[in-house]
Amino acid sequence: MSIVLKETMEVIAQSIGISNLSSDAALALAPDVEYRLREIMQESIKSMRHSRRATLTTNVDSALTLRNVEVNGQEREAR
Repeated sequence: MSIVLKETMEVIAQSIGISNLSSDAALALAPDVEYRLREIMQESIKSMRHSRRATLTTNVDSALTLRNVEVNGQEREAR
């Protein structure tokens, strides 16, 4: 069972303009999205610990930059 539900995937798809996402596609995408979220969070926590911070703030942004992940349709520049 996935933490990211099929319904969540359908809502996200609708919010970015994909109105005809099939139920099977949403069900297939959910585990992959969960995996990617876990990967980003693990990288963020590692960055937080290396920088000796107590709160997870800019570390998420650093992890996204490290993975070259596009956020809100904007490409991130490699540092």
